[in-house]
Amino acid sequence: MVVSFNIEHIFKYPVQQVANTHLTKYPTDKEKVVLKVETLEHSVGEVTIKYWNQGIDYRRRWAFCQNVLPGLMKKVDVLNEKAIILEEESWMNLRSGDLLVKSRNITWAKYATMNEQTKFAPAADNANWTKFEQSGYIEVKNLGSLGALLEIFACKFLNKGALKALRVMEELLNEKSHSAES
Repeated sequence: MVVSFNIEHIFKYPVQQVANTHLTKYPTDKEKVVLKVETLEHSVGEVTIKYWNQGIDYRRRWAFCQNVLPGLMKKVDVLNEKAIILEEESWMNLRSGDLLVKSRNITWAKYATMNEQTKFAPAADNANWTKFEQSGYIEVKNLGSLGALLEIFACKFLNKGALKALRVMEELLNEKSHSAES
């Protein structure tokens, strides 16, 4: 079974501000699940895309997160990891500020696949606002009925986590906006 999810949101801030906030939001006291983020690769340069050069800020990072599985599930040895590692790759267009982010799980990759794609781009209704689109899926393999339970738990957790991440982003953007006005 594969469980998928889609989320859309409009931030009432310019895309470059929202993209930069996304890239610098963790770790934060506002979200205790993300323990730390390590940058594995970071490059800024010109990339040829469809016959023209674009300035691209590329990053590959690992996020180390608390294992939030319920205690009963952690009784299964393979699920009893102290931290869960997620890999995030991002490409920010330095001219437009558009940001594409792809994430996947490193922990439990042998048993489960979690893929997520997020886009930040100017909103169609207002170029000073940002449209956030996120989609993804989770698939647990070779764990039978435990796998189905894990997929349901993961989908609920990711939806809840995505909504919390949006709330954190809104708070950080609001704080930065107010401090810039001072």
